[in-house]
Amino acid sequence: MTAGVGERARHTFVPHHARGASLARTHLLSGLRAAGVDAELAGDAVMVVSELVGNAARHARALRDTLIEVSWSVLPDRVQVAVIDGGSAETPTLRSADWDAVDGRGLQIVAALASRWGVQTEDGRRRVWAELVAATDAGRLAI
Repeated sequence: MTAGVGERARHTFVPHHARGASLARTHLLSGLRAAGVDAELAGDAVMVVSELVGNAARHARALRDTLIEVSWSVLPDRVQVAVIDGGSAETPTLRSADWDAVDGRGLQIVAALASRWGVQTEDGRRRVWAELVAATDAGRLAI
């Protein structure tokens, strides 16, 4: 894991392979726990990153050296996560899946858990990002 900007921003590289999602979950959860992020919010962020890395491995090209980059930032009121790959011919879009389909729900999960998400493409690299905010029962932010 490599330190990013500030103590609460991190990024790491995982293999452009299905097992990359497992490594991303492990690194992200460790980083969020160290930053003191609420367990429920951390769990949601891990789920989002898992879906995004899975999509990158399945549908996009790798970055150099067959890798996918995963980054996250812990801000006073939210967690931002991003997955960067080598792009593909198709832009990730929210779609509906048949009730018996075995895939096609990844971005639905991301949209359900994140307060907002998006896709940016630049110089052959694609960044799919999401922001997650959680409130406690008392109405305070969970971070």
